[in-house]
Amino acid sequence: MANLRRDGLHKLTTRLAAMYGTVVVEDLNVTGMLANRKLARHIADAGFAEIRRQLAYKTGWNGGRLLVADRWYPSSKTCSGCGAVRTKLALSEREYQCEACGLIMDRDRNASLNLAALAAELNTAGSGPVAARGADRKTRVRGRVALKREPGTASAGQTGTVPPQGGTADHVLAKAH
Repeated sequence: MANLRRDGLHKLTTRLAAMYGTVVVEDLNVTGMLANRKLARHIADAGFAEIRRQLAYKTGWNGGRLLVADRWYPSSKTCSGCGAVRTKLALSEREYQCEACGLIMDRDRNASLNLAALAAELNTAGSGPVAARGADRKTRVRGRVALKREPGTASAGQTGTVPPQGGTADHVLAKAH
């Protein structure tokens, strides 16, 4: 089983890196997702860290780049049509419904369009990280929102990190605070 999984991950990441010049992934809170007993086994089997690791070096090999959206970027909560950001979106809601413009779309399709727009924004803005589209409107409707800081993350006010010279093309897209 381990060899089949490893082979499948290599084939997937090789195909993605060869087909697309830019690949966008989200920095997810996998530890938090593992706390959900219904999802834990499926999440652990997915091998997210290995997929990201392989995409990082394979996109570099193919002359592409890997963009990593900040874990706080509201890709699922943002309307891909008008840019409005919802304050809450339960995992059970599989269809995104915008209260501002009335757009109704599959939740994952909506998130993918937002991540594509984020990558396009980076392409037009030049090199380096950019603030996430709509991130300045993140859930601050009812006062301040506490943001959890993981060890080794950027300090407040810092919008991203600069990749090491000669390293991979792995860029981190962070939201501005």
